[in-house]
Amino acid sequence: MIVGGRITGVNAVKKNDEPAKGMNVNVNVEDLRAEKNLLVIKYEFKITYSPDNAEIVVKGELIADEDEKKRREIEDEWKKKKFLPTEFAEDVITAITYAGTATGTLAAYALNIGAPINIPRAKLSAPEKKGKAS
Repeated sequence: MIVGGRITGVNAVKKNDEPAKGMNVNVNVEDLRAEKNLLVIKYEFKITYSPDNAEIVVKGELIADEDEKKRREIEDEWKKKKFLPTEFAEDVITAITYAGTATGTLAAYALNIGAPINIPRAKLSAPEKKGKAS
């Protein structure tokens, strides 16, 4: 369960005054470490406006409190594969998106560009398996 977090950096750049025609959002979990029976998740939330006219990058950390067994499973999965279990990843992505869009909205206002949309709760699923053609 996500119990806290903080923004560690914000960078916003407006490259020109052309109106944005689109916006891409990228969520990147950069690192995960155990610290005093908690998990600390380091992330980057990046909004790019197209055609290449603005960019907002929000960096931060989330704090998660899980029971010891689950915490070890999450940490082991991260160390081995740089992968988060689906249910935990959904909570992490949702928390990152919330913090990123809230902070990004303030940065967008300062630059007089469109605010990032508030993205709904993340829901992850495994890719569908394709059957062999006959």
